[in-house]
Amino acid sequence: MSYINLIKSSLHLLKCLTECKRRFESLKTKPEKTEIYFYEQVKPTFELVKHKANAWEQHALDWIKKEKPKYIHQTQIESAMENIEQVVLQSFYKDVNKQRFHNLHHSVEYVLNTIMDEIEKKDASQ
Repeated sequence: MSYINLIKSSLHLLKCLTECKRRFESLKTKPEKTEIYFYEQVKPTFELVKHKANAWEQHALDWIKKEKPKYIHQTQIESAMENIEQVVLQSFYKDVNKQRFHNLHHSVEYVLNTIMDEIEKKDASQ
């Protein structure tokens, strides 16, 4: 069975995560937390990624129900969703612990890559 939408969604989220990491690492000073900054920068980006993440979540949960993968479970998808939100929000502010940001980023990246690897393995064996 083809899971092209799940793979595409995963790739989109990986791209968003890369952008978040780049943004976080490029911040030299702590941006001022103003309403203008929030509504012009943070909120539009967050809503775009949240929309992509919601689509990915549905594809991932459907895949888990049908394929019952050995190393990916529903709770990991739910955690990845929460972590995606945190990565996006924290990428705009320098007052976040760098180690925490990278751990959240790596956690989501791991889940996305593991899902794509599992699908590729299954497709290759058929």
